[in-house]
Amino acid sequence: MPSSAGERAGAMARECPTMCPNPQIVEKLVEATREVFETMVFRPLTTGVPIEGDALRPSSNVVGTVGFAGSQSGLVAFYSTLDAAREIAGAMLGLDPAQVNGEVPDAIGEITNMIAGSFRTKMAAEGDAWAISVPTVTLGSDFYIKPMVTGQRVLVPFRMGEAEVFVELILMRRPQ
Repeated sequence: MPSSAGERAGAMARECPTMCPNPQIVEKLVEATREVFETMVFRPLTTGVPIEGDALRPSSNVVGTVGFAGSQSGLVAFYSTLDAAREIAGAMLGLDPAQVNGEVPDAIGEITNMIAGSFRTKMAAEGDAWAISVPTVTLGSDFYIKPMVTGQRVLVPFRMGEAEVFVELILMRRPQ
């Protein structure tokens, strides 16, 4: 997996030649995700190569989403397995993952909200002002996020120890 921001942006430019969001925007999302995990989950993340489009459906039972609107509109989505979500919730609450019960939706909603909020702050520093929605969390099996409008999608895989989690950026196309 590429380790530096430059390597990830270069890999993304090769993987996503035309339909992906700008690699610098994706790098801000990667930075936001890594910072949130280091400070709130106390787990380092290893970043994989971003994947363009909706061809890959992450294996997940838990999905958190936060919408944003402003100079651009879209979604930030966080995907994990239930085991990874329990590990995240346990780390945030100082509990063993086996002790985590009903806290998963709140913890994943908060993680998704913090990633989207940090991403929004990074974009605001570049002059992009956005408002974000409250998080929505879905638990289940055999589902994925499919927006009702067309746009650009990029899915970023991360490794958290043995677990894999994903963060997706979906940018909606503006009506012509």
